[in-house]
Amino acid sequence: MKRALRSLLVAVVAAACTHALAVPTCTVATGATLSFGAVIALASTGDVTTNSGSSFWVNCTSDVTAAPSLYSATPRMLTSGGNSLPFALSAVTPGGAELPTASPGAPLGFTRNGTNQTVTLHGRIHASNFRSLPAGAYARSIALTLEY
Repeated sequence: MKRALRSLLVAVVAAACTHALAVPTCTVATGATLSFGAVIALASTGDVTTNSGSSFWVNCTSDVTAAPSLYSATPRMLTSGGNSLPFALSAVTPGGAELPTASPGAPLGFTRNGTNQTVTLHGRIHASNFRSLPAGAYARSIALTLEY
């Protein structure tokens, strides 16, 4: 009699585990970098652009039904001491459509199949913004929000 009860308990536990639900998920790489490098403020210097290359990726499972979108509410301002230098941020091209600062974000047109999909971020500093600033290391960390 003891043996029959034990095998019944195992069968109930196994049956309870077969109904697990998969949760649609997107994973994001952290630490994407935009580096404008050394900016020289000469009258002949034009706008300075950069991109994140392949340092930023998003991986969404195939059960994510909505197209993922991206935005950043972080002020687009590089700082050095009390000085600030505005920059543009785009998920399209340098000087392209500005990345939204609130929802809804810019739609990311990539395959949702569980593989890493590179998302290239583009930054641009307009020459007119940096010509009057003193030399220094200007930096900013930004937070990106991925909606799906």
